Amino acid sequence: MKFKLKKVVILGTMALVITINPSMSGYLTSLAYAAHPSKQSSTSNHAEHPEDELNGLLGAASDKEVYDALLEGESLADIAESHGQDADPVIRLQVAQLQEQLQKRLKEGSLTQEAYELQLQELPEIVADSARTRYTILG
Repeated sequence: MKFKLKKVVILGTMALVITINPSMSGYLTSLAYAAHPSKQSSTSNHAEHPEDELNGLLGAASDKEVYDALLEGESLADIAESHGQDADPVIRLQVAQLQEQLQKRLKEGSLTQEAYELQLQELPEIVADSARTRYTILG
């Protein structure tokens, strides 16, 4: 159980940072998997401003609003629901972004095919759990 919780926290942090601050996504990915840092993918339709897509799905007006809510202990699902939005599109966005990161790492050779398949299989459940988990960051 301890190992699974650690993976949830790591992937949740990666997903959050990828969606809020894409310039750090490669760094966190490399820390989380002890691999080479990857660059922000340009294949996404929203590669230049993925945080805008996240904010739209959450119903939030700004990155700061999302950041502040997360610091106060709200989950991404809580933020979406407080704005009358469904959390499932947020989860799908994060899964798609992380799948893109995994594909890029596989192509770069910093991830084996076996590790790629295992991580890809676990990704939806871990991201869904993370999006619905309230983390105590402050206090």
